[in-house]
Amino acid sequence: MKRYTLSFIVLLVAVAIPLLLINPSEKDAMSRDGRITRDVLSATITRAIQIAESNYYKPIEDNNDMYRGAVKGALAALNDPYTYYVSRREHQRAVENLYNAEYGGLGIQIYKDHRGFIKISKPFPNTPASRAKLQAGDYITKVDGKRIHLSERTGMTRDDVVDILRGKINTDVTITVQRKFLDPFDVTLTRGRISINSVKSTMLQDDIGYIRITSFIGSRRTDGTEEEFNDAFKAHEAAGMKALILDLRDNQGGLLNAAYHIADAFINKGFIVSTKGRKSEFDEQYPATSKLLCPPEIPLIVLVNEYSASASEIVAGAIKDTRRGILVGQKTYGKGVVQKRYELPDGGAMSLTISTYYTPNGTSINETGITPQVAIADDEPDDVEAIMLRKAEKSDTFRDFITKWIDDHHTRPGEIPKDFSLLETELPTLQQQLEEERIYVSLKWLKQSVEQVYNLYVGIEQVVDLAYDRQLQEAIRIINADEVAKFLNPPEDTEPPSTTQADTPIEPDAVSEE
Repeated sequence: MKRYTLSFIVLLVAVAIPLLLINPSEKDAMSRDGRITRDVLSATITRAIQIAESNYYKPIEDNNDMYRGAVKGALAALNDPYTYYVSRREHQRAVENLYNAEYGGLGIQIYKDHRGFIKISKPFPNTPASRAKLQAGDYITKVDGKRIHLSERTGMTRDDVVDILRGKINTDVTITVQRKFLDPFDVTLTRGRISINSVKSTMLQDDIGYIRITSFIGSRRTDGTEEEFNDAFKAHEAAGMKALILDLRDNQGGLLNAAYHIADAFINKGFIVSTKGRKSEFDEQYPATSKLLCPPEIPLIVLVNEYSASASEIVAGAIKDTRRGILVGQKTYGKGVVQKRYELPDGGAMSLTISTYYTPNGTSINETGITPQVAIADDEPDDVEAIMLRKAEKSDTFRDFITKWIDDHHTRPGEIPKDFSLLETELPTLQQQLEEERIYVSLKWLKQSVEQVYNLYVGIEQVVDLAYDRQLQEAIRIINADEVAKFLNPPEDTEPPSTTQADTPIEPDAVSEE
């Protein structure tokens, strides 16, 4: 039985990569056609870039981008969507958000308003921002004397602002704050250690615990998803939890190691997952330990959908294959391969697929996904409306309408409006403005989309939405009807085939924290 020495898979190993990842000892190797050596290919890339530098019709601002493009092209030639080049900034952000589950910063959530200014939607408790009494609704107009404004003219993006607000722990940063109705003032804060949250939880009626995992982060067992999950579970247990709903919908993955330990909280026999690659060093087995966090008498339902991918499929697949709980929702994404992260000399990195993973039943579900025992679709717009809704959400009109309304109704310092019903009455105006751009969305779906963005911008955290969430409603019904066992042990001729799959690091979307 192999140890799980590559437990979180993303080892930051330096790799020499002159141009096309050429190994110097193989630089004279012939290409597949037997005529062109790698030296010739390397010289071809260099010559092509030189010609472009000399003759391209516009000045080339940074020819290093062309060399990075060569690296991207080399990896793209593998025709693998999960193998790709990662820029220095993206890699650094992944180290903070995904592996460390923390960063040095102020502890604020920010967004861009309708005029291009950066606004605080929420300061997090027990952080430098909260101790400095920064408030939701405050604008950050300067950082260390540098004016902050997001526009095509300045070329500044939200990621640029995040970069300058974050920094080494115990270093100082001075921000200029514009609080509505007051004169601007400077605040000097010392950056602190800011933990990134990946777990949300609440207690539902009838003693049903609810835990949602948004991504699997943290390479240390005392940080990140595992610690958050353990704390949430123990709090529910102390409150008298009689059943648990684990929500993995829209969870696109993260670290295999973190997913392994979450699944191990429910399973105490056999293997959680195993991996097999072309090289034996990537063959791993992840055994279940004998100690259970969640006892078997606690009924378990796992919510999944078509955006449950990678590491979340490891958890869902293990729970389904071992019959520890049932899956409710929609068939999962189907990503059953593992990536390893290699650092590159330019500060960037490459994500490389190194193996396939298998569920406890020995199933590889790559490109097939996991079929839940209880298939139920959430209430969704039809195809045409979904396209229109995506266009609306990308429209400046959509977000500008929300941010302007918040600003217009912010009538007293520190008291931003949090009553969505007031904004809801004005949605027909937004609907009309979108129609002028040939974007046609019904008020029903416009309301749901606007409310999500509104809650984010005013710092409202809504853990569940029982009014609209059909999948959660069905999970609660199954628990209250004591039907979990019925779906765990159906007649043999009615059980759907066990299709499972998952993988390691899919990068999570950029977090909203500064």
